Parts: sequence; structure tokens; C-alpha cells
Amino acid sequence: MYEDETHPAATPESRRAHARGGALTGEDLGRIISLSDGVFAFSLTLLVISLVVPVYTGSATRINSDLSSYLRSHWTVFLGYAFAFVMIAVWWTVHTRTFQYLARFDRAVIWINFALLFQIAIMPFVLAVFDDYSDTQTAVVLFAGIQMTLGLTNTLLWDYARRAKLVKDSLGPELAIYYSRRGYLTALVFAVSIGISFVSLSAAEIFWIATFLVQWYADRRAR
Repeated sequence: MYEDETHPAATPESRRAHARGGALTGEDLGRIISLSDGVFAFSLTLLVISLVVPVYTGSATRINSDLSSYLRSHWTVFLGYAFAFVMIAVWWTVHTRTFQYLARFDRAVIWINFALLFQIAIMPFVLAVFDDYSDTQTAVVLFAGIQMTLGLTNTLLWDYARRAKLVKDSLGPELAIYYSRRGYLTALVFAVSIGISFVSLSAAEIFWIATFLVQWYADRRAR
């Protein structure tokens, strides 16, 4: 059996690299990004399932009154949907920025990314629980907790990539550290809100808005 000159025999070094998972390394990030975008898009679409259209019977006047009353009394459901949609958009933006700076990937990047996608995929379920039981601490902590772990996972992916030298050479150290701190601050907001939930659920939910204030402040400091 002869060796194909275009596919030379594997060296001992290449065999060891393959055994260590070297086949899961490379510079073509296209498949990872495509899979990730699909999960993000599907989760955004599934969020709308939490919005249920009520069914009423009777006269048009009665239906109009009941529907109006329903929409007023369920405003938190629409607010929760909007907030979850925005947060998934935020995490997609962070994810996109991360992979724009990545020059290559390895096995760890793949699996950290899967951990991130796992959390994005269950976001519709988390929102459904929050919508049905928003007056309970369990639902509030669950919603805040998934945002906190998403912030930590995103930042873990970023920190690992830059320390493993998988990022582009054009990325300066100051910018790399800035994005890392920004991610931890975002996670901290939701961690603090979990603590606040032991005192007041409404205050904990309102505190989530601090996420955008913290990011705005971090952006101003970075200029």
C-alpha cells in the first residue's frame, strides 16, 4: 500500500495532537458561529410562546372590556418578554463581538460555547416560569440566575480565548481587559439582585435595569 503524496503519512507529533483532540482546533470559525446564531434565533422565536391570546365570548362590548382588563393586568408578562428578548440580544451581541476578535479555536472554546448555548436555549422556559410565577422568589432568582451565569460564561469564553492566545494580534491588552471587566460587572448586577430578592421582589426586578447603566458607565470610562 503506497502513501498518497498529497496526504503524507501522519507523524508521531500529529498522532499525539489528534489523540489530545487536535482535530478540534482550527481557524475556520464559520460552523461554530452558524450553529450559535441558529440557537440564538430559535430562542428569540420561542420567547413569543409565553404570550397567550385569551379567548372570550359574548358581545363585542363585553369582549372589549375583558380584553382591555386582561392586557392591563398582565402588563408584567409583556415586560418580561421584552426584557428577555433584549437580554438575548445583548448576549448575542457579546457573543458576536467575541468571535470577531477570535482568530482560531480549540476544544475548550467549543465546549464553553456549548455551555453558553445551553443557557440561551432554556431561556424561553425560564421566561415562561417567570411569567407564571413572577410573584415568587424562586421565579425571580431563576430568571436573574440564568442572566448571571450567562454573563460569567461569556466572560469565561473571552478570558480563556485571550489567555490561550486564540485572539487576533490586533486586539490590545487594555481592550481585552475592559471587555472582561464589563462582563463580570453585568453578572454582578444580577447576583446583587438575587440578594435583594430576599427583601423585595419588585426591587430586585427593578434593579435589573442597572445592567444597562453599568454597561453605559463602563463604556464612558473606556473612552
